[in-house]
Amino acid sequence: MSAYFTHTLEENRGEVIAFSPTASLSLIDVESYPTFVGKKTDDLDLMVHLGNQLNALTAFTWDVPNRPLNLRLIVKSDHYAMDRIVTANRPPSATGTIRTHGDLCLVSHDRLIDCARHREHSLLKGGRLPKGGRPHMLNVPSGIYSVLVYYRFPYPDGRHPGFTSSRDGEFDYTIYLHHYPHPAPRVAPVRLTGGLIPFAGEVAAAYPWGNHQEMHQALRWRPREG
Repeated sequence: MSAYFTHTLEENRGEVIAFSPTASLSLIDVESYPTFVGKKTDDLDLMVHLGNQLNALTAFTWDVPNRPLNLRLIVKSDHYAMDRIVTANRPPSATGTIRTHGDLCLVSHDRLIDCARHREHSLLKGGRLPKGGRPHMLNVPSGIYSVLVYYRFPYPDGRHPGFTSSRDGEFDYTIYLHHYPHPAPRVAPVRLTGGLIPFAGEVAAAYPWGNHQEMHQALRWRPREG
């Protein structure tokens, strides 16, 4: 039996996942997240580590109840549709941003603390976990994701403000992944004799950065002769 589950998230198509987490759930970029912290890592150490990774856009985490949960994950790149969802509903329970090249992992606190204490363990391979608490590997388009987490209201008819549809009552959490493609790479500045010159010219290249007066003197306009 596999130590984790795999899902391919398609745009506008909700993926339903059953999860039995402890304390928290996290979306982690598998490629860039540093798992190991130290052999004596405690919950506070892990909290600090996750805070640093939130700033680095390699992780997103939120607190959840310790019970079986039904999760619905939806990838969207339609900015207008996301604006309507945000303005028509109550504020999300949690928001964040994560960057990935296509492999996200949905994990519980147990796996993160296990990886943090054991250098040889990984998000997808480590100490034994019950079936309901195993990680979920999410294959998604590469890019940057704005994450919005909505916790359901306990109204089965769906009439309470905050529901996008009557089906929302079936899910404990609806997680929107608002997709932005990676921006095109910038052209690197050219290194010439005068240093890094974003817009290089022969005269400017002869003067290092800092000698502004000499450079402006050399570049000042002169009338043509003849």
